Amino acid sequence: MKPDSNRLMAIDAGVTALVSAAISVAGHQLVFMTIFVPVVILARFLLVFGLAGREGVNRKAELVFFLLCTALGAFNDWNSVCNRKIYDYCVPHFFSFSTIPLWMLLFWGMILRFFARLARWEGLRPDEKPCNRVGLGRLGTNHPAARVIAELCLLMATRWFIYRFYLDPVLSWLPFLAGLLLFALFFRPGRHDAKLVALFLVIGPLIEVLYIRVGRLHVYHLGWFCGVPLWIVLWWALSILIWKDLAFRIERFLRESLFR
Repeated sequence: MKPDSNRLMAIDAGVTALVSAAISVAGHQLVFMTIFVPVVILARFLLVFGLAGREGVNRKAELVFFLLCTALGAFNDWNSVCNRKIYDYCVPHFFSFSTIPLWMLLFWGMILRFFARLARWEGLRPDEKPCNRVGLGRLGTNHPAARVIAELCLLMATRWFIYRFYLDPVLSWLPFLAGLLLFALFFRPGRHDAKLVALFLVIGPLIEVLYIRVGRLHVYHLGWFCGVPLWIVLWWALSILIWKDLAFRIERFLRESLFR
């Protein structure tokens, strides 16, 4: 699967930036955001589908992948906010079952899609194929299922710790630091992984500050830097490493196996 072009990257980055700007100036305008976000995402699909032949986009695979991104992102946010109460949204919402507005749940699909696009962007020179290596020395294996299972275990373990210790000034972030160290030890990240981590350690907190301070979108406990807690900074770095690999495998399966 070839890297994603500058043109595709520009579309998804532009849509994400446009919605982020809208959050900053009109995040508390419920009706406007409820209309604006779906319209922008629909326009995004029209642009991407219009370039399908030139860019090698599989329309069915793209739609299914976006829906999967939306389901994963929306469930994780809903579980973290409405079920586990580890942070809170401050913007208006329509329904009592979720303090997260529906437009934000939909936007999570765009966020995860953009992250997957960034991880495959030709400008960062991504890997040609996913790495299957996991483990230490002779105890390691090159089986893809083993790597995916190990990544999911690491992901679920760090999520469990934050659900349990999100109010602890040390234990809220320490498991994520340990998770990054374990990833470096057992998954052998390369140069491309280092680029992504560097980007997310800088861009992640800045976007969070924009949403918190300017858009007043949500609020965290233990916010040490303009409302941003240390654990979310480390979480962005760890999650992009795991999502890069999982998203690549999912996209490749959809394009090459399910929707040939």
